[in-house]
Amino acid sequence: MTAKVEELLERHAAFWRRDKVDRPLIRLQPLRERPRLENTEVTPDMLDVDAFTPQIGKRDLRKHLIQGDLFHCESAFPAIPWMEAIIGCEIHAGANEAMWAKPALGPNFEGLENIIPDDSNPWLGKLLALTQALVEANDGSYLVTHTLMRGPIDMLSALLGDERMGLSFYDAPAQVQEILTRTTEAFIKVAKAQYAIIPPFHGGYAPWLYSIWAPGKVIRLQSDSASQLSPRMYQEQILPHDRKIMSSFDYAILDLHSAGTLHLHQVLLKVEELDALSITLDRYENAPTVQELIPIFAAILKAKSLLIYGEMTPQEVELLKSSLPAAGLAINALVTEKLLWQRAI
Repeated sequence: MTAKVEELLERHAAFWRRDKVDRPLIRLQPLRERPRLENTEVTPDMLDVDAFTPQIGKRDLRKHLIQGDLFHCESAFPAIPWMEAIIGCEIHAGANEAMWAKPALGPNFEGLENIIPDDSNPWLGKLLALTQALVEANDGSYLVTHTLMRGPIDMLSALLGDERMGLSFYDAPAQVQEILTRTTEAFIKVAKAQYAIIPPFHGGYAPWLYSIWAPGKVIRLQSDSASQLSPRMYQEQILPHDRKIMSSFDYAILDLHSAGTLHLHQVLLKVEELDALSITLDRYENAPTVQELIPIFAAILKAKSLLIYGEMTPQEVELLKSSLPAAGLAINALVTEKLLWQRAI
């Protein structure tokens, strides 16, 4: 192990411990193109393993294992809503990489028994084949991670549709809890199936998207469909299932959207099984600005590690760096051409 990798691994371990450090972990990266599926119904046989792992195993001087203070990571084609597909939803691809799941449960919750996948599930098989291809092609320039996995309430919404889900919390609470229990079990099974393939990197792993290493098996989850729930309702109805996922792995990081689910952060700061929060920055017009979010970020850092992810300008990165304590802080910034242009003026 090179001295640089050894030093970086220790800094990443310090992130999870929230040790006192002299600077946060930071990476600025450009957005990149990837294969697209648009305006079609998506089936697992459409995902050719070679086509959807392009150039991964070919040496390229532009590829580096270490990028800034974080690691170059790769996962099975994350544009697919994998969990929704695996639990039985048909997947439609629209324009601009948008994909959505079609509700799969009948009016009397028919199909509920199919939520937990067996080993012959074609979508699970394709996910594992793509993951295996990444492992086999790895030339040492990246870490393989689990793919995008949406949480139990996101799968509940996919199976029922948003409107029916909202009504079912009141009209069919027993069935809702049964679905959440089964989607939680499905989530854990799919994550562990990926980890059965992914080799450790110096005894640890990285979660999807964030490029941060943990000294053990780490899971990244989200509860985006809880955006319309009150913190109390989330705590009572959804959190027990999220906690089961968190406790099934050595480390857990849960993603909140700055303009969607951030209101749940105070509940999550008290969750023992949760090691870190990630905040994905929403950049549409009515979303809070980075400046406005700093007090919330500071409050989070008093209790949990924090990774800030999304599009931001170099000036915003500097603002975060200068305004927040370094202990337990990581910033994974996506820099678009527009933002690069802004930097030049």
